[in-house]
Amino acid sequence: MAEPIENPTPSPPPTESVAIKILKGGYVATLLVAKEVTTFPTIKQVHLAIEKAKVNYGIDDRVVEKLVMQEIKGKPLVFAKGKPPVAGGAARLIWNAVKNDGDESKDVIEEPPQFMPQRHYFSRVEKGDRILSRLPPTEGTRGINVYGESIAAGGDDVPLPQGEGTYPSKDGLSLLAAVDGVASWSGEHVLVSEVTHIDGSVDTQTGDLKIEGSLHIEKDVRAGFKVEAIGDIYIGGNIEGAVVYSRSGSVVVRNGILGQSRARILAGQDIVAGFIQDATIGAKQDVKVDRYIINSSVTAGHYILAMANEGIVRGGSLFAEKKIEANVVGSNSRIETDLRVGYTPPENVSRARYLLGSDQRRNRTDLAYVQKRLAFLQLLKERMGNLTEEKELQLAELEKKENILLHQQRAHIEQEDELDSHREVEMNITAEAESIRVHQTIYPDVRVAIGDVTIEINKARQNIMFFRVGEKVSFGPLRQAVTPNKARGK
Repeated sequence: MAEPIENPTPSPPPTESVAIKILKGGYVATLLVAKEVTTFPTIKQVHLAIEKAKVNYGIDDRVVEKLVMQEIKGKPLVFAKGKPPVAGGAARLIWNAVKNDGDESKDVIEEPPQFMPQRHYFSRVEKGDRILSRLPPTEGTRGINVYGESIAAGGDDVPLPQGEGTYPSKDGLSLLAAVDGVASWSGEHVLVSEVTHIDGSVDTQTGDLKIEGSLHIEKDVRAGFKVEAIGDIYIGGNIEGAVVYSRSGSVVVRNGILGQSRARILAGQDIVAGFIQDATIGAKQDVKVDRYIINSSVTAGHYILAMANEGIVRGGSLFAEKKIEANVVGSNSRIETDLRVGYTPPENVSRARYLLGSDQRRNRTDLAYVQKRLAFLQLLKERMGNLTEEKELQLAELEKKENILLHQQRAHIEQEDELDSHREVEMNITAEAESIRVHQTIYPDVRVAIGDVTIEINKARQNIMFFRVGEKVSFGPLRQAVTPNKARGK
């Protein structure tokens, strides 16, 4: 007798065989008919599937017709497009504290807030003066997604950078001075400090200066003079061939440093200047320069940054513990320039892992012997009820030794994890790795050193980053350094 023929599995309803996917944050929708479908859906059924997916804006009926007429399977087709919103203008901060220095108000934020330039502004202010104004972000063009929803798009906002000695206005659009002093901003907070003020230059009229607090010099520090302060030193003009020393604060120079090969500028925090030429510079934290560093010796405990405008480094030597970053290094005329960052070599992972392996093998052997003896004595005690005094002492000693060996085993696991982390650091560069970064061009006859390893540049290169791999200085495209969470083969 013939077996009954089973009913074949029914095909899915045509509307369910149409897959609709929403992409790009809701501004694109695609249609896909699976390859396995035996009965191709009709135009009406496709539209029912679209309706079920709640897509109702930007639909192109021609795409639906093409899908059905040509029975396209296994290939997604874009059938609906929304209109993404156009972002408005970002909030802006305007530096208004220009009293007595003749400057115009400055637009502090020239780019979206996440790319805030690290520039240092300062000005004399009196209590109640408006230091900074905030222009709110402007509204952009509204968008609409494939669901027909209207989407607003305002510009990026940024709060007032309120710090010590300041307070916001009632409307929240201005930052005001709470005391007389000098208002300063380096990209984080605006501070107003009570300072000693020199209405002019440091020269034969003032002689050398030694101040317990902070100091504001309206104009220049002339060649041959010495200025020393415990706090910050603000200079409205230039430093010539002089000595300027801030014991625990920063030195901020509105114009620049014309060192005449005898200027020495030292700071317990940062040194910020428009340019540095023919000078010796040392900062415990960062050195930040707008325009150029020429024929100077510059040392920084953290970073040396020359990127705001021209960002040129030419001649002399630069050393930073963590990072040097500039736009242009050297020149076509092959001026010798030395760049070096500090480097703490990672532990020799291979040697350490070899020694750890030896310790682990010895530990396993000893632990196996102890646990075998321990198991025998414990079984003996269980069967006999008690042990001789000598064997009780052996049992106690073995239990103590087992605990020690198990503790060592756990310590070995932790050490192994630490070695793995060392290897990861050695093999991958992070955004904070010790490095030298050139955003435009580095020319021949520039020496680049990371720790005790040096290479000499023999041809011009653009947009490049130098980093350390083991006992070698390597380099790669700079774009990798600014792309977060990517391995870069450091």
